[in-house]
Parts: sequence; structure tokens; C-alpha cells
Amino acid sequence: MIKGIEKLSQEQKDHMYKTNEFHTQIVGLDYKSGMEIIETWLDENNTVCVRLKNGEWYHYSKDGTWW
Repeated sequence: MIKGIEKLSQEQKDHMYKTNEFHTQIVGLDYKSGMEIIETWLDENNTVCVRLKNGEWYHYSKDGTWW
């Protein structure tokens, strides 16, 4: 279970999963195992944020990019 996921709309969840799938596809093989989302929240601009199993966290913007 992803902590905080109940606070996201279905559209935000779909966006989060789609962006994470693309994000995971482009990283190296040794990095893929840490790309599982363990926590999510919305920032002050209503942008979906995720914390990954590897400890890193990202903003997943509406245009499908992350930072």
C-alpha cells in the first residue's frame, strides 16, 4: 500500500502510475528495483509528489516530467 494514496483523485493516481512507469523504463537496470512508490502527496501547487523505495522523492508534473 502506498502511504497517502487515498488523498489523490483517480486522475492523479493514473497520472502518478503512468509517469512512474515511464520513469522506471528509462533508468538503468541496477536502479529499477528502487523505483517502487512507497508514499505520495500533493504539494502547494497541487503537483503529485512521490517517495520511492530507494529514498528519493520527485514531483511528477502534469506534462509527464519529473524533478
